Amino acid sequence: MRSRRITTFLLPLFGAALWANAASAAELTVTVDNLRNGEGDVRLSAYTSADEWPEHPLPEHDQVEPTNKEGVVFHFDLPPGTYAVATFHDENSNGEFAQNFLGIPEEGYGFSNNLRPMLTAPSFEAASFVLPPTGAALTIHMIYWLPAPRRKTP
Repeated sequence: MRSRRITTFLLPLFGAALWANAASAAELTVTVDNLRNGEGDVRLSAYTSADEWPEHPLPEHDQVEPTNKEGVVFHFDLPPGTYAVATFHDENSNGEFAQNFLGIPEEGYGFSNNLRPMLTAPSFEAASFVLPPTGAALTIHMIYWLPAPRRKTP
């Protein structure tokens, strides 16, 4: 009998906690386009602060999707707030952003606000945007500095 009373008491509390958590999340949809080919993966991270940016995203804010030349769409359920997004086209699917010996990117990259930095990642403040409680949709256009590497044919 006591067990039934506890369950009867806790079940509504648990349901209310789930509803409150779902109600506090805002959907962020990010479309990445301008991909030069359908090879590899597209990696995208949402950052919540300058301390994370651009090297230390929270694991739950990292996503990887197979590349589709037409574009790739990412969905996040995040608390409303200020965020910045960085993405890259991991053409060789090794999980690392490829650069040549001069530090010039060999793979495509992009940032929220479609910033086009020259020699380093933009600041968190420059790339940041506000995610309202109603959610938001962004499009990031992939940037490539170099032509696609030539693949050796067997």
